[in-house]
Amino acid sequence: MKRSALLLVVSATMLAAACKEPAPAPKAPPAPVRAKPAAPPRAVDGGAAIDARPLGMMERHAIWKAKRDADAKLAAELAAAEKARLIKFDKSKMSKHLALFAFEKKTRATFDKAAEKLNGKIDAADQIEKLAVAQQKAINAQIGALRAMDPKGGNSNIGTDHDVVLNLLANDYPEAILAFFEGQTKPLAEVRAEVDKREKKMSAWLDELSAGGKK
Repeated sequence: MKRSALLLVVSATMLAAACKEPAPAPKAPPAPVRAKPAAPPRAVDGGAAIDARPLGMMERHAIWKAKRDADAKLAAELAAAEKARLIKFDKSKMSKHLALFAFEKKTRATFDKAAEKLNGKIDAADQIEKLAVAQQKAINAQIGALRAMDPKGGNSNIGTDHDVVLNLLANDYPEAILAFFEGQTKPLAEVRAEVDKREKKMSAWLDELSAGGKK
């Protein structure tokens, strides 16, 4: 009996002591694992890594030549397309171009013959001025026809040449003849050279159109 009571007392004492022990401290969470940065992708060309070494002189020349050839090819293609556009427009206006060109040549010939015939005569200046006034109406009519043919401009390969020649005939040509009568030869030589240049270009272009634009 006494032994059983003693065992009970010992058990109760151990239980009480166990209840008084502090609970273990919670463990700190593990530190996060830092991911390794991804390696940058390697530049490849057909599966092979690009050499980062500086380009040599021959390589730079090859790149320059390839660009030059590409630019030249593009320029040629654009020029061909532009010429085809001009041919298409001017062929559709062929009769009007021919009429303008014929008028310009005829009017110039009229002034040149008058200059040759009147040179040295007392009333030469008056006669040239009268001739210029008489030609003015017809010249203005042709300028109007040119504007009507290409209102916005830029569609004809020789539209500017017509315009320049007509305006020279209306103003500079007779004025240069008057200066020639006074002994000044340079103005008439210059205006004739300009008209010659324009007439040569127009004549060549009209011939090309007549040949089908194949020159």
